[in-house]
Amino acid sequence: MRKILLTIILMITMFLLIGCTPTETEQPDDTIVVDQTYALLMDAEDLSGMADQTKSVIRVSGSLGLPTEYRGVVITYSSRNEDIISNTGVVTLPTECWIESRDQQGLNAEEFEGLNDNWPIVLDVLLSYQGQSRTAKLLFVVAPQEGYTCNKYLG
Repeated sequence: MRKILLTIILMITMFLLIGCTPTETEQPDDTIVVDQTYALLMDAEDLSGMADQTKSVIRVSGSLGLPTEYRGVVITYSSRNEDIISNTGVVTLPTECWIESRDQQGLNAEEFEGLNDNWPIVLDVLLSYQGQSRTAKLLFVVAPQEGYTCNKYLG
């Protein structure tokens, strides 16, 4: 009798486990689409070449040639300093030095030598595809026009 009861309990448990296991048709298709869309957005960020020019100092005015589309992904830019790099990726070399001369205590009465003349410019990037989006940031370093360098800063 114990064997029959054990067999019945084992069969009921197996039916419950099999009945609760999701099948491929029970998983929503939009989960797969979202995963593929996210992967495409990541590819667009990694493979479109957006970050190639962030590794060196930009010393020439002109277009950065930033992509606006990659395999259906729409890429838009928003510059935090449009006077130097426009939202369309056009560089205009500044005619002055970037001044950031405060020391860690916030004092600015001393002279600081050897500080960087170059401008750090951030572009916010929005990658959009089929209602999904991803944001990124690009940091460019832009040198001032030739002849505009500073050796010493007063805070």
